[in-house]
Amino acid sequence: MGSFIRLADISYQKSEVYGQKRAPASSQTQKLNRFACQRSRDLLKFMRMRLDELKKLHISAFPGDEAYAEYFFRERFDASHAFTLSADGKIVSAAYARIIEAEIYGKVLEIPLLTGVATHPDYRYRGFASRVIRDAETRLKEEGYPFVMLHPFNSDFYAALGYAPINGIGRFCPKPYGPGGVAEALTPEDWSETFSVYSEWASSSPAHVFRSASVQKEHIGMFLKYCGSGYLIRLNGSPVAYVLIENGKAVEAMFTRPDAFDGVTETLSLALPLALSEESGYSMAKLLNLKSLFRLLPMRGVDSDARFGLSGKTYQLIINNGCFVSLTETSGKAYELTPAELIRTALGHGKEYPLSPIGSLFPEYGLAVFEKY
Repeated sequence: MGSFIRLADISYQKSEVYGQKRAPASSQTQKLNRFACQRSRDLLKFMRMRLDELKKLHISAFPGDEAYAEYFFRERFDASHAFTLSADGKIVSAAYARIIEAEIYGKVLEIPLLTGVATHPDYRYRGFASRVIRDAETRLKEEGYPFVMLHPFNSDFYAALGYAPINGIGRFCPKPYGPGGVAEALTPEDWSETFSVYSEWASSSPAHVFRSASVQKEHIGMFLKYCGSGYLIRLNGSPVAYVLIENGKAVEAMFTRPDAFDGVTETLSLALPLALSEESGYSMAKLLNLKSLFRLLPMRGVDSDARFGLSGKTYQLIINNGCFVSLTETSGKAYELTPAELIRTALGHGKEYPLSPIGSLFPEYGLAVFEKY
């Protein structure tokens, strides 16, 4: 059955606290202290064994991703959001949730990004991935997150689990070079210039993942060392864009002006992930907690007394000047929302559902999530 790994909190009495001598501990206390220390060492040894097992599982599921797996389990692994399934005495499927911060119309939200879903090749097509994903969703729902996002390896697989496309990336090829445009190979030392590009892009985008300077520095360094390559685009000497490339595909492209990539087609020979659309399913999301969705996500400054159906239940929603007031179950029938329609509406695509009673509550935007786990 599913489980999630968490190091237990271990505390034990020290002989000195803040430089002050303590009275000698009783023999019973000393035994308890020795037990706690040994338990702590045993847990750390257990965790190292589990981490090694998880790393081997990931590499067996994603051959060629060894370098990033080393980085992930060394630097980013969060035991409290690691989910596993075992069979035949070993871990055969795992998933991880990385909590990222996004700003949507000035409101900062924590969003769980489900990543690294891996099943050992010998145990595929037996439902393990679906079960470990459901375990992760259950835990994240209990923690109060309104929805979960992911980058799908197979959109149809995740659609069958209730995920809907949110910010697919429509790709385009830029025009030939204009005067003054130069594309240079990106280096880790260029991180500050990429940060200025990202910051300017984020300031003009109503919804984006928050990145500090230190996070951007780590992001660029990590990507170039473990994942791929990139280009920094300059126009008349000033940085106006950058692009990150993994396995021959542009996976992140940031810019400060609409024509920033004009001319890079000869250098990159790639279509760039810029125009938001739903066709390619770059990111998907699933509703976890209905009340939290209305309580936490930003809304337009409107009043609403709406009734809607969802999954066989009818709800009454009260909004006052864009602020959540209440959500209650009620009787009778109402406009039936699908879970996909609801999450897409809440995440900026309400105009696609003109008949929906909640279609006008949320502002329009595209939440670009380029984060790699």
